[in-house]
Amino acid sequence: MDFNLKTYKHFKIKHYLRKKKFFFFYHGTFLNNESWVKIEQTLVEHKLKYFRIFNKLMVNVLKNSILKNVTTLIHGPIMLFNSDNTQLTFKKLNNISPFIYLLGVRLNHKIYSKNQIKNLKKASYVANVSILYNSIKILIKMPYSKFRHK
Repeated sequence: MDFNLKTYKHFKIKHYLRKKKFFFFYHGTFLNNESWVKIEQTLVEHKLKYFRIFNKLMVNVLKNSILKNVTTLIHGPIMLFNSDNTQLTFKKLNNISPFIYLLGVRLNHKIYSKNQIKNLKKASYVANVSILYNSIKILIKMPYSKFRHK
């Protein structure tokens, strides 16, 4: 078997897509070294782990996966961010750098676009489920007459 850098990256992308249940898709630009160093510094400040993938390799991997609908979004290098930081909000993720753009989030084997997640307050799945639970608990205690239209 031929084992070179391209096949290694191919296997690493497949492993990342299979094993990681929560990560962010970012669309990047082709940057020079000075701009990329600034982006890496902001990623370290936010405690984000990243994996940078170039266009053709990512498209080839996604064509043969269940995520093939995402290939229409890809027009340049893609960065996959993963974080264990529960204090991270989506506003902070949008303002990381002007050179990268949030495409979507993979959460529990489903991909959500930027428009679908803009109303979420935190990036933590457990925190969002607890907010949903508390709001349902409050709505159940309300009387039916408040919901009925006259």
